[in-house]
Amino acid sequence: MHAKISIGMTIAVLAATAAFAQTATKYGEEAGWEILVKDDMGPGCLVTKSNPDGATQVQMGIDARQAPKGYMAIYTKSDAKVKAGDKLTVTFEVDGQEFSGQATGQQIGEYRGAYVWVNNPDFIYDLAKKKSLRITVPGRDPLVMNLTGTDAAFKKLRECQAAQS
Repeated sequence: MHAKISIGMTIAVLAATAAFAQTATKYGEEAGWEILVKDDMGPGCLVTKSNPDGATQVQMGIDARQAPKGYMAIYTKSDAKVKAGDKLTVTFEVDGQEFSGQATGQQIGEYRGAYVWVNNPDFIYDLAKKKSLRITVPGRDPLVMNLTGTDAAFKKLRECQAAQS
């Protein structure tokens, strides 16, 4: 079963934590995730986590500039084979349920990757209740992320977002 993720056309200024430290404020840390506030997103909050070697980073957050919507982003220091503005078809498998959408390539500093808009911010919050996230772009190795134990980080994300209102 595939569900379509609505994609916004607005280009967001997202990047790996090291690359946008100047535009985000640290709200806290929880369960291995860093929670940040991005003033230029409403303000909106995000959680970010790097793999142990620091070469790949995943971000999930809320853009509250208008009606809140969520986004997910993946960045790597490796050759992501994507250029800023490239459109990529992506599949997200969350505990066996598939979602598809279009991601937009982005490069900031030494990080390259892509982000995708999600029309329902609850999709981001609900990931805390899931066990695994697999992101696949045709022709590339999938990224698999263990979501077990992220509930505390996502509670902190929700707390952060409520504090911005």
